Amino acid sequence: RNVWYDAAIRNIESRIRAAAAATSTGTSPPTGEARSVVLFVGDGMGTSTLTAARILFGQRRGNTGEEAELAWDIFPAVALARVKKDT
Repeated sequence: RNVWYDAAIRNIESRIRAAAAATSTGTSPPTGEARSVVLFVGDGMGTSTLTAARILFGQRRGNTGEEAELAWDIFPAVALARVKKDT
């Protein structure tokens, strides 16, 4: 796992515990809707580009390259989208 991902999980869990402790019963998690969403858009990053980036990243770290993971490879959800222009 990534150190930033683990730190974010700890931060979220800490905030939930703090909010639960602030309630009268001490057991209710916070409720409500998210205020914002983070969306990463990698324009022009097809599967071949990502594979080349993984290999280069791994080789620069002294490995063969194929086993390397990029930061977004460990995100809990990812997607690919293809857009074609109608002419």
